[in-house]
Amino acid sequence: MEEEVVGLTYAFIHRGGAMACQEERPPRVAIVGGGITGACAASTLLASSSSGGVRVDLFDQGRRGPGGRASHRRASCAIANGDKAGLRFDHGAQFFRADTPRFREKVAEWIERGFVREWEGTFTSDEQDRETADERGFFGLPSRPPFYVGADGMRSVINGVLDSCDSGDDDRLKVHKGTRVSDMERTADGKWILYGTSGEMAYHDTPEDKVQAAKSNDKIQLGSSSGDATTYEIVILTDVSSSFGAWHRASAGVPEDFASKVRERVGARVPLMTAMVAFDSKLAVPLDASFSNHDIIWFAAPGDGYRSGLLDDRVDARVRPRQDRGDADAGSNDWCIHSATTSYLTTVPGPDLERAFREAVSDREGILGNDALDADALPKTIYLDAQRWGSALPCHRHLDAKSTTRRVISGVPYDGARASLAPTKVERRAGRGANDGANYLADDERGLLQAGDMVSIYTPGFEGAALSGMDAAEHALRLLVHAPCNAITKVESDTNAS
Repeated sequence: MEEEVVGLTYAFIHRGGAMACQEERPPRVAIVGGGITGACAASTLLASSSSGGVRVDLFDQGRRGPGGRASHRRASCAIANGDKAGLRFDHGAQFFRADTPRFREKVAEWIERGFVREWEGTFTSDEQDRETADERGFFGLPSRPPFYVGADGMRSVINGVLDSCDSGDDDRLKVHKGTRVSDMERTADGKWILYGTSGEMAYHDTPEDKVQAAKSNDKIQLGSSSGDATTYEIVILTDVSSSFGAWHRASAGVPEDFASKVRERVGARVPLMTAMVAFDSKLAVPLDASFSNHDIIWFAAPGDGYRSGLLDDRVDARVRPRQDRGDADAGSNDWCIHSATTSYLTTVPGPDLERAFREAVSDREGILGNDALDADALPKTIYLDAQRWGSALPCHRHLDAKSTTRRVISGVPYDGARASLAPTKVERRAGRGANDGANYLADDERGLLQAGDMVSIYTPGFEGAALSGMDAAEHALRLLVHAPCNAITKVESDTNAS
């Protein structure tokens, strides 16, 4: 955007071209969701305005703070002598790509700032046909580097992007952690008021009986202003679940006519699951990550400290990237395992994935081949947890039912060989509904936008999600005109004269 703030009195372009001078306060934008889409949207909005410009309120319902697919989990487990070991897992996106010129430039900036680094290591696939492996790999892994990770776990990417918004003005960006938007209401003058709840009742993993018992408390006005209700000229949604009905925990009460366009654009979603596993001793697997053609396991990699070279208080104390370690350091205690299991809603993901992983690393036909481990000598599991990701990928449409790589995942057809997840590129997805060709969905009349890789025109993934957030923010800025009221008055007079 080339437009810059030129005064402290602002005007807002009401859709349709009618302009109205507003009160002497900066325009305010609400972002619902604090993953990479929301973080990049906030950064773009604030980078395009000088001091005193657009104000942003970002709402994220995560228990551990903003992160979304870049979520990062800390845990501990008992070890010998009653001591505890600290564990860290990137249980969403394990890494990301930067294939487009715009995102490569952004990632280079993040590397320079110190919160992102390139991930280099030993990456494998159990596919015998390398061409097939290239097509079906996990976001380009193993054979299409470079790959990038957060320098201190994947959440450090989100924290770094949001921290870079700091201009010394505490009011420019307000991050509302552990806050769920459950409803939205448009005022008579065309602005938005958001309602919701915070704390235990906001989290995804709070037991349903507790949530239902507190339903009467989920319509509290949200925002950062005291006194009168905080109103927003524009709302940017980043999770497609916001457009689901009230039955869904993440529903934001989006107007149904807009929500239906979002659902039409997205279509069905492919769910994935992640198991977080820690063993009582190193698992001697000589690789950093693997894409697998296993019936259950799709991708496996050690926990984030192994990839980021962190000093941690876990059993191994010092963990380093594999290229810096000798044979004696090979292996890792903790692993993240991603699954495209066909029984998303009926399986018990933690135990099932842990068993499948043990089978995979001890199978000579599996990812380790002749280096397969002795199943009877595998270390004991001392920590196990799991995460369901209900909206991992948009599914393909019009699949060939006879394709040998077609799978049905929880009733959703998906064919990993139909289109590679790397490199990130523009995909012309015909029949996706409203706003085809835009990297987001927008209702300009009401100042309502939906961003994220589920509606992006790019290949699904971290990069597509980030680009969608950046583009949606730039569209929002085009709807917000920063100009003195006398300039607006002249334009209005010219318009009326015609």
